[in-house]
Amino acid sequence: MNAVKRIPVTLLTGFLGSGKTTLLRNLLADERMKRTAVIINEIGEIGLDHLLVGQIDQDMVLLKSGCVCCSVKTEFSETLKLLYQRAQAEIIPIFDRVIVETTGMADPIPVLKQLLVDESVAVLFSVQTVITTVDSLLPLDLPKQHIERLRQIAVADKIILTKTDLSHAFYNFVEGIAALNDAAEIIDSSDVEAVASLIFDREQYPIVRDLPQIQWFKQNSHLRNKLGQSLHQGMSNLCLYADQPLAWRSITLFLQKLARLHGENLLRIKGLIHIRESLRPVVIHGVQHYLFPESYLDTWSDDDPKTRIVIIFEGAIQQNIQALFDDIVLEPMH
Repeated sequence: MNAVKRIPVTLLTGFLGSGKTTLLRNLLADERMKRTAVIINEIGEIGLDHLLVGQIDQDMVLLKSGCVCCSVKTEFSETLKLLYQRAQAEIIPIFDRVIVETTGMADPIPVLKQLLVDESVAVLFSVQTVITTVDSLLPLDLPKQHIERLRQIAVADKIILTKTDLSHAFYNFVEGIAALNDAAEIIDSSDVEAVASLIFDREQYPIVRDLPQIQWFKQNSHLRNKLGQSLHQGMSNLCLYADQPLAWRSITLFLQKLARLHGENLLRIKGLIHIRESLRPVVIHGVQHYLFPESYLDTWSDDDPKTRIVIIFEGAIQQNIQALFDDIVLEPMH
């Protein structure tokens, strides 16, 4: 285990027409974007001419806010490494965080996986949060070919609802979102400061530090020892808890076996672990067969140092997950 301070990455996703590009355009104009690198699909599509300070090369520009903006021409992981190398060489300003915009039809799972598969990227960067913009006018029961939209909602940490002023069934829609992902914080896009705080409020959402993860898990306390909640299109979530400190080896064995047996069905794993070997909370992230290198928070934010693992998955495997956790992690404690 190591405690390398990695650069946090925010993944900004959202279905076509959900307002993601508008949100990103507003962010790029904000002076608080200084020391931020942004990876987008195509610079020309955002409309940045009025914000430009200089052109670094064909696919990379510096904006008035001090933000470096570049488009993806190769693999996302290669773009991240290129940004890091250029910052170290002082070709571009040093950055403290990265925002990645996905295409409207993109399944976010492969993007998350790229942060895992390439070890040279995983040691430098970590997933801070996944933000999904959702059009509140677009029904959730879309045809099955739009499974990407449901996945974008299911794996999100924060959900920004757009066009809420036009939605006559807003509260019913929020309930539908909660059924898809009751772990996510839901924010109305008309609340400008709340939206901005997701990126800029370093006291509430500090860089690579405690509150995002801990607040997320505290919101899920009602899921204690509850088997998977049914979502849509066969998606479910399951929250695993343990009151006592756990052996790190047992957690590692559980996660490895879970990934080996059910990796194709795992959309996302997020956990805050209380281990015997350290007083500091351990944060874990995983996607399908892959696990991010673990990281440490400085302290527990409350007097409730309990292990909390949330697993979002597809298929009828919740009983299998619970049995694995009980057999490998909990049973050896008795």
